[in-house]
Amino acid sequence: FCLLALYVLSDSFTSQWQSKIYRDYGKIDHFQMMFGVNVSSMIITTVALIFSGEVPQIIEFLSYNPNALYYNIITAVCSTTGQFAIFYTIKRFGPDVFTVIMTTRQMLSIVVSNYLFNHSMSLQSYTGAVIVFGVISYSIFRRIRDKRAREGGR
Repeated sequence: FCLLALYVLSDSFTSQWQSKIYRDYGKIDHFQMMFGVNVSSMIITTVALIFSGEVPQIIEFLSYNPNALYYNIITAVCSTTGQFAIFYTIKRFGPDVFTVIMTTRQMLSIVVSNYLFNHSMSLQSYTGAVIVFGVISYSIFRRIRDKRAREGGR
């Protein structure tokens, strides 16, 4: 539960923070944002690997499993493609639309997983999904309503 809560908090913080950077520093494009996020991530990961002493294990693993490097490169390319879409969406449409997209993707993933692997969902799961989509929908509705009110009710 704690890890899930941390994931949700971090995920919502990140898109809000990126939206604020786009708003406050208008000259930043999604390529610069992606570069900054990825460099920061590389630094944090490298420092963590050095302090944990896992660098020799990684080198040994890659020397015995050269295909792993190939799969890491493929994963990086796919991740980069996804990041382009994420940063563009946040800059163009804002964090609320991005949240709807990601929540919908996660819900579809759960539904497909339940169908393919014959899992069942409890009433609490359905209730949670309805609450999450309700809150997000209300947030979007309120933003559209406020925008129309500012524009003179068009």
